[in-house]
Amino acid sequence: MHHLLHYTLAADYLERRPAFRDAHLALAWAAAERGTLLLGGAVGDPVESALLLFTDADAARAFAEADPYVANGLVTAWRVQPWATVVGEHAATPVRPG
Repeated sequence: MHHLLHYTLAADYLERRPAFRDAHLALAWAAAERGTLLLGGAVGDPVESALLLFTDADAARAFAEADPYVANGLVTAWRVQPWATVVGEHAATPVRPG
């Protein structure tokens, strides 16, 4: 089972992001190097939210709790949701037809 970390972003997220981006990205790349963060990024154009794909719920929660975007109010709400991935090379529980 994979887990999605959903971020709701502050209205002034893009204006305030530069001050915290390096610290946020360092945290994200460290999680990716540990193998717990698979993908992450902003959603929409213009940006309206963000999604990060984790291997487990505890890693997703720990990430949010340590994220400078959360600590500094760029993220106004977050939640972790299980995602049953079934198709694709990296699906957690592959399901094939027939």
